[in-house]
Formats: sequence, C-alpha cells, structure tokens
Amino acid sequence: MTINEEKFIAVLPKLNNTEHVYLSLLAERGLNINRDSIQTEVVLPNLVEAGIISATNGAMSFMPIEIINIYNQHVLNSEFAEIQSPSEEEIENESAAFETNIAQYNEQMKMEEQIDTMIQMHGNKPLREHLNHFTLEDLKAIALFYQLDIKDDKQTQINIIHESFFKDFTMLEKMLKYMDYELLLNIENALQFNYDNFTYMKGATREIFLYAHTFNEILFLPNDVAAHIKKYQKQHGYLNEDIEKIKFYRGIFNIYGFTRIDIMQQVYGKLYQETLTREMILKDIQTFFPNLVPNIKGNWIKHELYSHQQLNLDEMFSNMEYYIPQSKEAVYKYILNAYVEPSNNTRELKVELKRNMKGEVIYNQQVEALYSEIIETFRVTDSFETAFEFIADLGAKNMISVVPTERLTRLLKDVYTEVRLWRLGGKKVSEMPEYKRSKIQVVQKKSKKKKKRK
Repeated sequence: MTINEEKFIAVLPKLNNTEHVYLSLLAERGLNINRDSIQTEVVLPNLVEAGIISATNGAMSFMPIEIINIYNQHVLNSEFAEIQSPSEEEIENESAAFETNIAQYNEQMKMEEQIDTMIQMHGNKPLREHLNHFTLEDLKAIALFYQLDIKDDKQTQINIIHESFFKDFTMLEKMLKYMDYELLLNIENALQFNYDNFTYMKGATREIFLYAHTFNEILFLPNDVAAHIKKYQKQHGYLNEDIEKIKFYRGIFNIYGFTRIDIMQQVYGKLYQETLTREMILKDIQTFFPNLVPNIKGNWIKHELYSHQQLNLDEMFSNMEYYIPQSKEAVYKYILNAYVEPSNNTRELKVELKRNMKGEVIYNQQVEALYSEIIETFRVTDSFETAFEFIADLGAKNMISVVPTERLTRLLKDVYTEVRLWRLGGKKVSEMPEYKRSKIQVVQKKSKKKKKRK
C-alpha cells in the first residue's frame, strides 16, 4: 500500500487522542511488522475517513511502517529511530509466529461459536423441550427415581414427568435434596440475576432438571422450572437454610474484601434480628469456607483473592467508615464479585467494550466475561490508575485494542465510581464526600458560565 505523504500530513491535526497514543506506541515499539485485528474505524476513525487506511471491521491487517515513520517525524519530532523495512527472514519468522497464534485463536473462536450456537438453540426453553432430547431409557430412569409410572411410549413418559413435576413441590423437594451447595447457589444466582445457563464443573445429572448439551459443564435451567422454583422459594422463604447463610457470608466477603468480624456481626444483627457470635462465625467458616480458615486473624477475615498476601489489616483499615447494607437483598447481590448496580454507564460500557475488542466476530459471552473481569479488578485494586493498567495488559494480550478509545476510557472512569470498593470499606467513590463536593463545584461552574452568557 503506497502512502500519500502530503495527504497524511494534512490529516495529522485532525487526529484524536486515541489515534495519537496508538501511533506513538507503534513508533516507540519500533517493530517493522505491525499486524493487528483492531476495528480501525473505531480506534483510528480519522485515518479511515481520510482514506489513509481501510476500515477493517476487526479483520487482520497491517499498519504500514511509512505511516509510523511519517508520524514519528512530523508529530514526535523523530523521537524514535526510523523503522526499516523487514528482511525476508524477519517476514518468515513473523509469519511462522502468527500462524501458531492464529491457530490457537481459531480454536478458541470455534469453541466460542459452539457456545453461542448452544445458547441460541437451547436458552430460555421449557422443560418439555429439554426432555425431548433424552432417550426413552433415560426418561424411564427419571420416572423410576421419582417413583412415577413407567411407559414404553416416549411422549407419554414425558407427559407423566412433566405433569407430575408441576402438580406440586414433591418432585422439586426431592431434587433439591440431591443438589450440593455449589449447584444450589448457581440456581439462586440464575433466579436472582435472571439468566438461564451457568457453568457447573460436575456436569449434568438426568434426575436433576438442569440440562447440558454441547458442553457437559454448561447447564441450562428450563424457564418453567425456574418459575416453579421461584414459587417454592416464595412459599418457603428459601431453597435451603444453609444456602441463606452462605449467601450472606459470600456477599459480605465480596463487599468488603477485608472483612472486620465486628462489622459482619453488626450487619447480621441489623438484617436478621439475631446475634451472630464469633464462635458461630468460626464454625460456619470451617463448614462452608474451609479455604478461608487460614485467612482469619484477630478481628479480620481476608478474601480468598488475597490468601497469599501478608497484610497488616489493623494498620490499613481500622479507622475506615464502612458501608452498611440496609437489606438482605443488598448483600445477596454481591454473591457475584463482578456485581455492580445496572445503569446507563454499565450498559454503554459493554457496548463500547465490544467495539474495542479485537476480531471480526465478538460473541456476547466474551463481552460479559471481559466486563466481569474488569469489574472485579476495579473492586480489588487500590486506585483507578492501577485498574487501568490491567486494561492495558488486556491490550498487550491481544484481547482488546492496546489503546482504549476516549469514550471507553471515560466510561471505565464513570463505572469505577459506581463499584463498591474494598479500599473504601464497601463504599462507592460516588458516595464519598469529596466526590460529591467535586460534582457540586462542577455544576456551580457550569451555572456561572450560563449566567455570563446571558
């Protein structure tokens, strides 16, 4: 591709900050072969609009070294050495490395496509449709387990199972007895956050109405089964008494990270109107979270993510003011460490992440996984700047553009203020007095400007 130098120089004043950072990084790296799968129309919009480079829609493309050299000369005042054209040997070596990487990438994308197809095909379906995938022998085994009539006709057997399950809670209660805590908690999460599939590494069991299709560890909860479980939950108050306690502890650990036992007792007393003694806490940790037993020290329980770090928590957090949840539901939401209250910012962030991710095809589950990883990173790190370094690492690993767009950077900053942070005792940046004061000052400045215009 021949670059029109005059045309490119004329475009330089129009480049946005993202384009400047991207080209500066390429100049600093000094690589003579720059292959990338960014969406150039998103990351480098002015270069695309001027016809300097083509819109790629995430397809693999090369950045001509002429562009980098001209930018280095005219914008960076030749801060970096001029990049020379690659030799044949360098081209061969780069191509060999690329072929290895692209083979791994294609294998991963093949699996992502299978997951996406499976979700589209089997998601949000009723029990009867899932039962149709079983053989007659499997259906008979289900009927035998629940002591139902056994028939030799498949549809008749399905009808018996279906009618018996929804007639009352008898079958469901037996089913719940055979679920372990992990599976019960997964179902609780699915009901609370309104999704119908989740990962459970032990896989599917035909007698429990959660179904695996392409991948045995990804289970689907039929929509009418979910509704039936919700009715049971509403009538009985909970699915399992121990699970209620697990939900409390896990939610508290994810809110605070470094949990003060006396604060945990205070929250429990407020929400349940019961006393939670230190002895009860220690017994529960040993029973439900044995991996956290070594993390108990004095008045503190350390989150599993920090198990291997030696920290003086009394010195770091003793004088902190803590967020105190006002309802059980406010705790249960944080069973997921990646939880943040849904808002326009969180919705827009997912859209912008997808635009910044590399590749021609981006599946929703990839965006959700990346979003969750970012929220978890926000929660546990000591500042936005530290968390933002994690975003840069994603770029280095070729997951997203090495340079987040200005819009993505702004959205990341906005969402960061909405996340409950461990360093703030579970409070949000937006709840802190200094943040509120800064917002008031911004509003006042804008108001003064409007008055001056009049």
